[in-house]
Amino acid sequence: MNVGRGLFRAWILISVFWIIGAGFIAYTIVSPDTVRGSFQPSGQTKGGIEPWKIDWSKPFYDTMRSPAAEKLSVEFFPVQRSDQAQWDKERSMAVVEMPDGSHLYMHDQYNEADKNYIASQFWERRWSRWGYAGGVIAAWALVPCGLLFVLGYSLLWVGRGFKSS
Repeated sequence: MNVGRGLFRAWILISVFWIIGAGFIAYTIVSPDTVRGSFQPSGQTKGGIEPWKIDWSKPFYDTMRSPAAEKLSVEFFPVQRSDQAQWDKERSMAVVEMPDGSHLYMHDQYNEADKNYIASQFWERRWSRWGYAGGVIAAWALVPCGLLFVLGYSLLWVGRGFKSS
């Protein structure tokens, strides 16, 4: 009877089931927020004014920089569900639905050139969002399998130390 071979086969079977189950669960948890989620661009103000200190009674481009005209690199942040519900009701934000199912919320006062520029930058970065999601899913699926293997092999190694020569 070969205990090592039997434990190795059991590890393979458990790992396959774990990778399928944990991978699916991780995908359903991670994907909606990182791949198909709702995002907003960070607006860049003139003079580095903090967003909460902006006088919104002034015209939009008196306080905000134009991403398209200045070729700015735009950062994107996830939208909180409460903000998303509020913006959907008020229509203060323009919503762009992307082909992959994600939504981009941006200030409605951006001109069309800026909206298109921001949307194109968001779309170009979709593979980095997929890569991040893939890394998280792979970690959820593979790290426990590796730890189980190390633990099992360590116990087998200790057990073999008690055999008589």
